[in-house]
Amino acid sequence: MMKCVGLFALLLLAWLNPTSGAWNTQKENKTHFGLKTQTMKVHQILEGFSNPPLELIAETLNLEVEPLLLETVNWEEYPYHPKVTVQIAWNENELFLQYKVNEQAVKAEITENNGRVWTDSCVEFFLSPEGNDEYYNLEMTCIGTALLGFRKKGGTAEHGTEEQIASIRRVSSLGNTPFAERKKETEWQITVAIPWNVFFKHNLKPTKGTKYRGNFYKCGDELTVPHFVSWTKIKTEKPCFHMPEFFGGLEFE
Repeated sequence: MMKCVGLFALLLLAWLNPTSGAWNTQKENKTHFGLKTQTMKVHQILEGFSNPPLELIAETLNLEVEPLLLETVNWEEYPYHPKVTVQIAWNENELFLQYKVNEQAVKAEITENNGRVWTDSCVEFFLSPEGNDEYYNLEMTCIGTALLGFRKKGGTAEHGTEEQIASIRRVSSLGNTPFAERKKETEWQITVAIPWNVFFKHNLKPTKGTKYRGNFYKCGDELTVPHFVSWTKIKTEKPCFHMPEFFGGLEFE
């Protein structure tokens, strides 16, 4: 009888535990290319909404999606680790991202899309729809200047057009005016809505059960203290985010 009571209590606790709920990010280990990698759930929000306001997206992400902490420092010569979280969700029209950053200095000097955005305070999202060595990279500075590319590992990037980049809705708490490096601790946030047709080499229409692969990053190559932080571990000698074999799993729910 006591065993039954104990089992019932465990089941009740699991049911009540919010971290096991449908609206929270979950991580588990799986294998890909023979490597042990992480997998996370990507939950659907704002179903049926077309172009919901970015303020509503931010509020919904904060209420319904557990932040994922980017805590992997891959290269010993770059030990600085800013505090970075990302929230990801989707609906039938767009993919939603929200990064929150606390770092010791910020810089936003790049003004041209598809420019050297990674030299500023930058957050990045890489996506491989087919789970192979072809992927998209979306990189954004702390004021929203963006780079959109598609490439095969080791190949030349094909960049998105100005029109495609303009269709990516984004708002930053630091505004959109360029500035030189500010050497003081700064918190900032960027909320992003990416139309599915921005992934211009594919006709992406994810449904529940769709599985992609990807990774999330924070960098600042030309800040006073350069840094390179990621979600999943990257096993290379020198900093390089363009390594699809180390992407994690993204399971849409």
